[in-house]
Amino acid sequence: MKTMDIIEIEFKDTDTTPDRLIKATQALIAVYGYDATTTRMIANLAKVTLSAINFHFGNKENLVREAMSRAAQELELHYSKLAGEIRRFLEEEPVDREKAWSYLDRILTDRIRRAFDRRASWINIGIAEHENGLPESSRGIMARTAVEGSERILAELILAVSDKKNAFQAALISRAVNAAIMSYSEKPLLNQYLEESLGVDLSDPRRVEECLHDYFMTSIAAAVVVDPHKKII
Repeated sequence: MKTMDIIEIEFKDTDTTPDRLIKATQALIAVYGYDATTTRMIANLAKVTLSAINFHFGNKENLVREAMSRAAQELELHYSKLAGEIRRFLEEEPVDREKAWSYLDRILTDRIRRAFDRRASWINIGIAEHENGLPESSRGIMARTAVEGSERILAELILAVSDKKNAFQAALISRAVNAAIMSYSEKPLLNQYLEESLGVDLSDPRRVEECLHDYFMTSIAAAVVVDPHKKII
């Protein structure tokens, strides 16, 4: 668990006071959640006066809503390039299933590597874990972005490679895969099984990523392809 003393947060010289407050709020919510994060903690981490919160945002709830919206915008920006490319591909008729498999490979690689890059993802993962405790005005902002930018596009790809053409099944698989990726680092039992059952060296993050990627690809094929032995994944 991070503490106020070791929360890693980068401020740029060009960051305004509102920028600093938003970044500090995102980091603190990710670690402590809404209720345990005080305005004084936010101001101290942002290195601004306490009155700056009311001056720029009116109150804590408004600041948190803006911080969640900014985090969602940044996450959407990360997703948008590959997601846009995939959506254009899926509009083609007929859809090339082998190419769909290659896109599945790419999107899973991207999601796993981002989740394992704690420097890039710890705030988003922490916010997701604490989102149910946010005020109603902020609740669901990040979740909607994750669904649109990651879950939905993965479900559409799964449906494209599926022999069964079951949209509900594709959506369930996508939700399970995304949840597993997001929560993996918080589930030490999974690492224990990975090491003991598969002999994976946990000190090699890239090998762990590859193992998860291969497992997800194989599991998707087993679930949606009638005869997976005919497929090259």
